[in-house]
Amino acid sequence: MVDVAARKVTSEVAVGKDPYGAALTPDGRFVYSGNLKDNSLSVIDTGSLKVVATVTGLNEPRQAIAFSADNAHAYVLNRDLSVAVVDRAKNAVVSTMKP
Repeated sequence: MVDVAARKVTSEVAVGKDPYGAALTPDGRFVYSGNLKDNSLSVIDTGSLKVVATVTGLNEPRQAIAFSADNAHAYVLNRDLSVAVVDRAKNAVVSTMKP
């Protein structure tokens, strides 16, 4: 985590292999971190700074992670330019949109 005002790293959270990109949920409660080498997302609770879930079934997720307007889904860009749709309540990939 980073203290923006002080411009310094205040703590680190261990996630999957080769983290690449992260996104904060609209409510600010979680950070989703893509992990290239184990094809997963780590879901980090911003209050406890702990990984609370790991979403598998991705293909080298990239730094492009976005959330639906209702905050129910995360959309994650994969290496092959497909987009995985993650159900946030289940922390699972529910579909993949191919280019």
